[in-house]
Amino acid sequence: MVKYLEIQEKLLSLMPCWNYQIAKPFKQLLDEGFSLEMYYCLKTLEWAGGSATMSQIAAWTKVPKHQMTKMVNKLVEQELVERFDDPDDRRIVKIKLTEKADRYMEHFLSHNAACFLPLLEQMSEQDLEDFSHSLDELFRIFSNLPSSKYFIDAGKAAEFDDMEENQ
Repeated sequence: MVKYLEIQEKLLSLMPCWNYQIAKPFKQLLDEGFSLEMYYCLKTLEWAGGSATMSQIAAWTKVPKHQMTKMVNKLVEQELVERFDDPDDRRIVKIKLTEKADRYMEHFLSHNAACFLPLLEQMSEQDLEDFSHSLDELFRIFSNLPSSKYFIDAGKAAEFDDMEENQ
């Protein structure tokens, strides 16, 4: 039997370590004027196959639509995303990643992710393997959640629309 209280306690115990070892170093890498939420928005669009509606992005990232509009405006100004009309319904405006965004994400991964090296270099070979496997498992589990599966699997945006209609 799954013990929810035990799992909750483990999650709460892990959060400070995760924050200081992973989240804080990551936040320090972001360029001036580029927030963590903006990075999440780009990554979410990437997971969704490169484009989605503003409503979809707001729902997936759990950001209110008015804040999402401001964030997308900043991303448009930085030429990381573009707005375009849905060819099937011109009333719908979609957001898509630009080539500049693709280059930014590639550069970020190849150059800035090195901030995690001090943490990883402290781990034994076995701990590195276990950590990598654990991350794979976490991603698998989170991607199976109904609230996640619609944007983690590229090309599943239509399923999200169906879910919205059924609510």
